[in-house]
Amino acid sequence: MNAPSAKGLFHKAIVQSGSYITSFAETDVMKKVSAALLEELNLQPTQIDSLQKISYERLNAAGKKALRKVSDSMKGEGRPAFGLGWGPIHDGTFLPYQPTDAAAIALSKDIPLLVGSTKNEFTPFNPATRDISMEGAKANLQKKYGDKTEAYLAAVKKAYPETTKPSDYIDLDFNFRPLTIRQANAKAIPGAAPVYMYLFTWQSPVLDGAYKAMHCMEIPFVFDNISRCEEMTGGGKDAHTLADKMSRAWIAFARTGNPNHKGLPTWPQYNAESGATMIFDNVNQVKNNPDKELLQIAAGKSM
Repeated sequence: MNAPSAKGLFHKAIVQSGSYITSFAETDVMKKVSAALLEELNLQPTQIDSLQKISYERLNAAGKKALRKVSDSMKGEGRPAFGLGWGPIHDGTFLPYQPTDAAAIALSKDIPLLVGSTKNEFTPFNPATRDISMEGAKANLQKKYGDKTEAYLAAVKKAYPETTKPSDYIDLDFNFRPLTIRQANAKAIPGAAPVYMYLFTWQSPVLDGAYKAMHCMEIPFVFDNISRCEEMTGGGKDAHTLADKMSRAWIAFARTGNPNHKGLPTWPQYNAESGATMIFDNVNQVKNNPDKELLQIAAGKSM
């Protein structure tokens, strides 16, 4: 969507929990990282092909040291180094624009976008929250939100009326979801191709519900591969039913740029004002700005 050389090579775009790429690393910084990596490996620039023969373990360790070295150097110069890592580079050729530049947005203006994330993303990977009591959950939240704790609890219940377990209040994703909204808002401009937003909230029964709607949980559903991935999905009837509906939506979108089909409620186009979002769960439903208040509190913004 940001590469001029890719224009015309694809006709739709689906971004699943991937809206976190909000900027590309600058060339001068990544040249320093590359030089630091070669230095860690005792290689000269003319020996670049030797990287192909180095073990993953050694390469990974050297890469971490190189990133740390450049990050420390940047901090010493008073330059921001947050998020420095391996990824796309703003090289001026393949990626001549930053994702938020008007030219970048215009580049994919005519490409329909389907974008979303999962309810819990990486939070289930913190096992300390699984068996927490309500008192423990409130104490945890009090440290984060102070006098807004009660408003936060109410906002969770409003966004997710099915909330029952204490852990349900504290293992929600507040990283991917806001960035998904940000990308959708930037793309949904007058005269542009349609944008459709989803939020995957289906809770996996595996390991007594420990996984919830974690990162990647939606993938077996969009490819209708529930039985191939029972270690994540459990393989039950509800999972198969939802996978049939989600996979047909993805197919319809790939074909036409519109994910609607007879098995789902009407899925309207997204815009920043309505915030129309398809909630994928045992009951599929469209809600407008379903978690707006919750996200505002989580971000520390006034209501």
